[in-house]
Amino acid sequence: MRTAFLRRYATSPIHVPRLERLLAVYGAGGGDDEFAARFISWERVCSDVEAGRVVTEVLSSFHDDTGAIVRLSDAAVQGALRLMADATAIPTPARARELRGMLAENDKRAIDRTVARLERAVTVPAADLVQLLSEREDHTP
Repeated sequence: MRTAFLRRYATSPIHVPRLERLLAVYGAGGGDDEFAARFISWERVCSDVEAGRVVTEVLSSFHDDTGAIVRLSDAAVQGALRLMADATAIPTPARARELRGMLAENDKRAIDRTVARLERAVTVPAADLVQLLSEREDHTP
């Protein structure tokens, strides 16, 4: 499954090492083949064929303040896929920008807020996905 994941989501040879690092982080404990299989199964139910590529790109560049890739919960990954695939009232490039913006902050509190927001995307009605994607967080302490 690891090879299928890399073939499916690497848009060029330069992306392969980044996705290998992503698989190493997300596959820790259960093996990267297991995570690759889960991710592909989640992505296959998406209405947008590019959702998986965008999400893998964004997740592979989501680092904490130490520079390590942040491992989101499986529900948060599913939520990211759903936002990318199903918030269709927003053009795909804008959805990708919003997702990148959600994953740009790297302090613990911001990461926790982002995870909660992405996890909500799994269960909210489709009509609420646009609002969820474009909602702004209050970052006051």
